[in-house]
Amino acid sequence: MISLQESFSYCKQMAENHYENFPVASSLLPRSTRLPIAVIYAFARTADDFADEIPDEREAFEKLAMWRDLLFRSASGPVDHPVFRALSEVIREFSLPVEWLDHLIQAFERDRVVTRHQSFSDLLGYSRLSANPVGRLLLWVHGYRDEGLFKSSDAICTALQLANFWQDIDVDRKKDRIYVPKDELAACHLSEEELFGVSDERHLQLLKRLDGFTGGLFYRGRDLPSKVGFRLSLELRLVLLGGLGILQMGCNPARKIPERPVLRRRDWIRIFGGSLLGMDPFKRFDRGPLFEAGASYDPESIPLPGSVRNL
Repeated sequence: MISLQESFSYCKQMAENHYENFPVASSLLPRSTRLPIAVIYAFARTADDFADEIPDEREAFEKLAMWRDLLFRSASGPVDHPVFRALSEVIREFSLPVEWLDHLIQAFERDRVVTRHQSFSDLLGYSRLSANPVGRLLLWVHGYRDEGLFKSSDAICTALQLANFWQDIDVDRKKDRIYVPKDELAACHLSEEELFGVSDERHLQLLKRLDGFTGGLFYRGRDLPSKVGFRLSLELRLVLLGGLGILQMGCNPARKIPERPVLRRRDWIRIFGGSLLGMDPFKRFDRGPLFEAGASYDPESIPLPGSVRNL
């Protein structure tokens, strides 16, 4: 069986070598929690790649089913796998809610069969599977069990998910996925085909709407960093600022939909420098109805989607 040290090393390298819009198991976190967070990331990243990178749908579902089987086996004891040998230890040490990990697999399964979404509410329900478990697991590993903190985390994680969708509109189109809600396209008098056409005032209006609602979600969770320990608060503040940064870049009026905004080192320096100077990261947002709708979002009001096996 693979050694625990080799397994943790494998997960650590995966966390360090993948680009994300937010820090993953960074040195800001306490040393005692960096490896457990890297392990959770490796679990989620690999499952996401099964859903995204395997062209054959049947094969993708088989891989995800195998991943679920390994997950529940690892909850009962060590598994001879570079991710699950370490995950079994993390589940045991921190008493992780395994259903949150399974929610991530459910989200990746949905990505293969649910490729269009009617409204923001549909995306919020999806995010309860795809994004919110990550923030809850981060808090859990650091010893937090307060439902109020979980709800603030849910708002930030859902916002991060949506910001990623608006960042990857053209990338997702190549996988026949469009996450921009149909209701929002209709509100801006755009069809799916026109979404990827020459940008005009309708596209600018759409970006403002997406920007406003998502910014409100970030605002809903803005106090979370101040309610946790110092080192975790630094990590969460960077996550929040990074998400706002990518949202701002993605919803820039000069942006064309096919252009994918990415945060570079200089962007992180600017973002973090601004936070140190006490700049309000929400100053640029239009506090209109969509912003207020996002800011008042209650995660528990949106039901979890049903299993893809029932579709």
